[in-house]
Amino acid sequence: MHALTESDASFLPARTAAAPLAAPLTVAEITAVTALLKAVAGPIRLRLLQALAEERELAIGELTERVGAPYAAVSEHLGRLRAAGLVGVRRSGHRVLYRTTNPHLPTLLTAARRLAARPAPVRPDATVEHTAERRHTEIQHMQIPHT
Repeated sequence: MHALTESDASFLPARTAAAPLAAPLTVAEITAVTALLKAVAGPIRLRLLQALAEERELAIGELTERVGAPYAAVSEHLGRLRAAGLVGVRRSGHRVLYRTTNPHLPTLLTAARRLAARPAPVRPDATVEHTAERRHTEIQHMQIPHT
């Protein structure tokens, strides 16, 4: 049996058992992954990354049209994506063209879409009402020592 490569992943069925990581994440990897997920979190940033993943390069005006957000918001989010190292710029005359800098971004977006499409089952004891009711019952049955 051989290890899966990225090209193998596109042929996996939608429902597969979770594959174990090759090795546990290190503290540095956990920090890096957390920063990455924070950087891509948000509807505007996800739409920007999707637009840039679909096209080679886009100017900010094209991006504002594609994502349907005001220029100032697009500019701010592009700055965050640049700071995270996910987006780069290139000047072409007077135009500033934005592009993704990581070839794995489409894979991340596809994985995020798949994860979001299959919400985790909600356990009854995880609901707010049930948790509050359980705590109330626990408090009623607590034995408080008399002093």
